[in-house]
Amino acid sequence: MIAATATRLPAIAVLTVVWALLWGAVTPLIVVGGVLVGLLVTTVFPFPQVEWTGRLRPWPALVLVATFLVELLVASVQVAWIAVRPAGPPRSAVVRVDLATRSELLLTITAELISLVPGSLLIELDTDGGRIWLHLLDGSTPEKIGRARAKALAQERRVIAALGSPAELVACHVGEPS
Repeated sequence: MIAATATRLPAIAVLTVVWALLWGAVTPLIVVGGVLVGLLVTTVFPFPQVEWTGRLRPWPALVLVATFLVELLVASVQVAWIAVRPAGPPRSAVVRVDLATRSELLLTITAELISLVPGSLLIELDTDGGRIWLHLLDGSTPEKIGRARAKALAQERRVIAALGSPAELVACHVGEPS
């Protein structure tokens, strides 16, 4: 029982902070109430165990974050232009992208980072097949669809370079494991 509670401590801590934020004050009673609510929530609705065999690589993680922020800025400007330009909206598209990894965690991180960039939205994530389906705001030409697919695959390579296991690095052709 104690070991199970210890693995839930980060979730309980976050839920306690959310509880205090909801009440708008930090008093001993609110903190105790937050811990009790956190214990109740994590007991009734346990989080699934996530297996992660990789490791955090600081330099590729920094490249991942920096590239994401640049893509976020560029895509925001592009979407803003689409919204205010005199022409009508571009033709949208739905694209399937086959990814190399089968790790649920890395697939989810990749899909979320892609979806957070304006102009593309995750429609479906198939963890068994390693596929994602994206809705593209501007899929008016085959070149734009190809670029979106290439950007998604590049995002996956950056995620695997930053967080993947040695086997995933080889499978995604990111580089040799170190």
